Amino acid sequence: MSNSKHNLRLLTGPERKSLQTTKYLAFLLHGWGSDGNDLIQLSDYWSEEFPNMTFCSPHAPEVCSGNPQGRQWFDIMSQNMDLRTQGLDEAYQDLESYITDKLNFYNVEKSNYFLIGFSQGTMLALHAAIRRECLGIIGYSGAFIYKNFPDNIKKNDIILLHGKNDTIVPLEKMESAYKKLQDKSSFIECFTYDDLEHSINEKGIEQAKIFMKDRI
Repeated sequence: MSNSKHNLRLLTGPERKSLQTTKYLAFLLHGWGSDGNDLIQLSDYWSEEFPNMTFCSPHAPEVCSGNPQGRQWFDIMSQNMDLRTQGLDEAYQDLESYITDKLNFYNVEKSNYFLIGFSQGTMLALHAAIRRECLGIIGYSGAFIYKNFPDNIKKNDIILLHGKNDTIVPLEKMESAYKKLQDKSSFIECFTYDDLEHSINEKGIEQAKIFMKDRI
């Protein structure tokens, strides 16, 4: 956890309970201006394939600066890189506390979970990827924001999935993340999709299923 002082914000959000005993968790991290009700819908595609997995989709802790009906993990519109990275780290601390609470509640081993992010949620997931061990990180349409790397880097398996026609978070952001994380991950692979904008398609959902299935 960061050494900076931060009053933890309690995260809440929808969950989809496992069909059988919970042995694994998947944390779904939504994008800027959305909330946990959006990404929990991905569990519709995966719950039967993973009957021992519970899906948790927390709402980000802040009201979105560009959409008061939505939420944000940090102020991505800030032009101040220091404030942006501080906000990202504070969101990570909130998420870390939430993950720990859910692991304890479901009595799941401390690294038996996946992080699945979309857009700003991917930025948070990749921030966590080098700080805490897990089963893997799935990042849709995101980027890697960093200023300083932690002293003790944790290496995890990562896949990045991105639409070639994304104008919100351009494909170059995924390519940059791949380069920066190559030596800071135990495995990393990218998947790009023609005719896909800032969204998640069925091929990307299926690729994530394969990734998870190979790791449990």
